[in-house]
Amino acid sequence: MGGPKSVPTRTVGIFLLAASIGVAGGLLGTGFQHVLVWIQHALVGPGDRLSDAVRTHLSTWQTLAVPALGGVAAGFALMLRRDKKAPFGITDIIGLVALRKGTIRFRDSLAQIIASACTIGSGGSIGKEGANSHLAATFAAIVSRWLKVSSRTRAMLLGCGVAAGMATSYNAPIAGAIFVMEAVLGNFAMDVFAPIVVASVVATILRRALLDDHAIYAGGLPVDLGALSWHLVLSALLLGVFCGMGGILFRRSLTLGRRAFAALRTPAPITLGLGGLCVGAIGLFMPEVWGNGFEVIENIVSGANPAPITLVLSLFVWKVAATVTTIGSGGLGGIFTPNLVVGAAFGAFFAWVLETIAPSTDVTTARSAQITFAFVGMAGLCAAVTHAPVTAIVLVFELTGHYELTLPLMLCSITASVVARMIDEDSYYSEALRQKGETLPTGLEELALKTTYVRDVMRKEVATVRDVAGFDEVMDLLSKERSDAIYVLDAEGALVGRIELHDVKNFINDPTLSSVVIAQDLTRPAVTASPDDSIASILPYFDDASVSEIAVTQANPRRLLGCVRQQDVIAGFRSEVLGQQRRARLRSFDRKRSEQIDLPIGWEITELIVPPEWHGLAIDNLPVSALAWMAPLTVESPTDDGTTLRLGATQDIVLQQGWRMVALCRSVDLQNWRNGIAAPDE
Repeated sequence: MGGPKSVPTRTVGIFLLAASIGVAGGLLGTGFQHVLVWIQHALVGPGDRLSDAVRTHLSTWQTLAVPALGGVAAGFALMLRRDKKAPFGITDIIGLVALRKGTIRFRDSLAQIIASACTIGSGGSIGKEGANSHLAATFAAIVSRWLKVSSRTRAMLLGCGVAAGMATSYNAPIAGAIFVMEAVLGNFAMDVFAPIVVASVVATILRRALLDDHAIYAGGLPVDLGALSWHLVLSALLLGVFCGMGGILFRRSLTLGRRAFAALRTPAPITLGLGGLCVGAIGLFMPEVWGNGFEVIENIVSGANPAPITLVLSLFVWKVAATVTTIGSGGLGGIFTPNLVVGAAFGAFFAWVLETIAPSTDVTTARSAQITFAFVGMAGLCAAVTHAPVTAIVLVFELTGHYELTLPLMLCSITASVVARMIDEDSYYSEALRQKGETLPTGLEELALKTTYVRDVMRKEVATVRDVAGFDEVMDLLSKERSDAIYVLDAEGALVGRIELHDVKNFINDPTLSSVVIAQDLTRPAVTASPDDSIASILPYFDDASVSEIAVTQANPRRLLGCVRQQDVIAGFRSEVLGQQRRARLRSFDRKRSEQIDLPIGWEITELIVPPEWHGLAIDNLPVSALAWMAPLTVESPTDDGTTLRLGATQDIVLQQGWRMVALCRSVDLQNWRNGIAAPDE
């Protein structure tokens, strides 16, 4: 029987960091919500419903002025940022997580959170989940910089921040975690999913302790939805088709809004002020469109009788208009909440159309259908806009707590997502990133290629020589180094080029020439890359057979930082992919204790006899085709006294006849190699 299982220290540390991000997300998100309530009471007046407070406390000019002044204040807050780039939103956080480059600056983040509070608090039609995710992600970025974690760990911690922000906004821990895995990371690897769940759950616990612990739309429905009829469930398929097309229209409306305000070319305070003025004008006759819109959904699903079609259409049209002007003018926040509101109105309108075509026998049945399709429409439009149907299903279920909605939610959300993808492959977030020149990777392999960078795989130890060094010095260095190339630097330390072993062959047997030749005469141009380049961008260089390695340099001055070889790229890619797959269990024992080693599925640790083709080769000079499926761990060499010397498989060990090697091997390739199907040097 094996011994007790042990938990790696790194795993414990990751979970603790995820929990701390969850705590920060819960506290900051809850505090942000209290700030919004305070701002609304200060600008509009007290009241549980923002629309009622607007009607009660604000005159005509105040209704126009409040959101306009909020927009102006948000614009001035954005001017406090250090750079002049476009404001940093949740789309950019998704880019940081998915592409693993860039960072969040605290000062810029603080300015944008203040701007978001001014916009939302003054009635802007935008959700608070963007600001909540921004707060938690900023904390995660600060922790990542302080601990100097790897890019992969940093991306995971930022994902924990997004999940914590989403969970705090909607009291929906499952949806928060799934959104990150589905829309941000694109995979559900357990080593990433588990910490994100921890952050989401911890944030929700704090949110429930400090605010409330019930689902937002859990109770108060005027009718019992009960068991839905089969034709009502199947009607969700048709609603899904309409939601798919409606999601595309909603996205393109937001894009047109941005372009219209950008064409004004006015400073941020004026642009955001104009957006707020538009929202104020709509609020003169439809104040329900102010704010995140939760009360709008309550207007649709509350009351014993179906909501009037005039109210539904008014909410649908003017909520879209208010959202377009808020986001188009540069308002910072999330699109989930306004998207849910528009979807609820769309679903209610769909129910009215069905009722018109085939009237129900009683008011209760008609009311039940309207409520059902309002909730289903929320999920459908959300799935169409974000291309995240699982998130949409779980989110609406957590918002309502009504299990009977599961079947129509699933049918509508999946259908809406498929239809939207058929029309446009981009989601709201990927479209925004594409407009900034970035594309989200699809699939595990592309993710690894685009999110593993030269800095992650480069070798910092490289042989260098001055450009004025003599021929003998060059030859002495080449004879001492395991590499067949050295790099040439000028007097300022900048890279001039490289010298390869075959470049000096013509001078070896000619003392006359070798006495006057210097390193500069032997130098050839070196292929270079930046440490911030992805390995996907440098792979084409290795298609040239003359390129065995690439020099890694900084831009100005062109100083040499290291080099990267093809086997380094393969090893980094392999490590990244295997690090995101499921793992099998393999046990190893010694006399005193029992240990466990986690191995990827399809890989095994085995002992190999060093073949003749590898005799005299250093481990890092083994054929690339072999290193693609085999990672040496230890080597065993016989000694004169009959014992075996075991050494770690470091790069400089030169393999000899009679040696054995313990290596991590891909099972299929190992078997082919043993059967002679694939030779190690092919």
